[in-house]
Amino acid sequence: MSTDMAERARELHDTLRQHGIAAKLIGGLAIALRCPGLAEHGLARDYHDIDVCSRSRDAKKMDAAMAGLGFEPHKHFNAMNYGRQMMYSNPVTGLHVDVFLDVLRMCQELALADRLNTDDHPSLPVADLVLSKLQIVELTEKDKTDLLGLLLEHDLTSDDTGLNVGRVTDLCRTNWGWWQSSVITLEACRTQAASSLAAQDAGLASGRIEKLLAAIDAAPKSVKWKARARIGTRAKWYELPEATQDIAPN
Repeated sequence: MSTDMAERARELHDTLRQHGIAAKLIGGLAIALRCPGLAEHGLARDYHDIDVCSRSRDAKKMDAAMAGLGFEPHKHFNAMNYGRQMMYSNPVTGLHVDVFLDVLRMCQELALADRLNTDDHPSLPVADLVLSKLQIVELTEKDKTDLLGLLLEHDLTSDDTGLNVGRVTDLCRTNWGWWQSSVITLEACRTQAASSLAAQDAGLASGRIEKLLAAIDAAPKSVKWKARARIGTRAKWYELPEATQDIAPN
């Protein structure tokens, strides 16, 4: 990970907090900050922009804070997506920042407004970073790399000190679309682990994937989940980001 990009991301997070804005980093750079050992696992990659999640009620504060850092808003995009998502670019550095408000809307919807004060780390809790990848239908190599890094660097836990299993299973047991996307993605990452990681890392990642899949399977399903499960894949269970004009965190 570029030290310069990490410093920029931390500076952005600190500045938003100084403006009274509850915010957390999301996306690949946030995952890298949560997973300092990525290079040791052969999972390091480059990052070219910064993704942030915040609250819609702080949208005006966000404009002021970003202007203070030399960023200009993408006025048309921000107007079209007001209260949902905002984009900024710095004309001097060329740095681009995407801001997701309240909810990350991609293939599924991930509510984040109540996850912004979980701890003092600049990035979202590990489980939310995992969920941001689990819901992706058209996985890229970067997505698999990021998810494997999270699985290797964090134990499965019952709270946010690690990968909070309950946070994942709560979504997957009540929403069949989340369940379907998560299971498919975890299976794809298990295959990726076997083919791309060193034997010890592959074993660790696969073991944690097995435990997470078992927890998802064992969680009691809601009535709504069971009704949607009867339809199965005959009906589409996801949206593609392009269809909603959202820009996905990378």
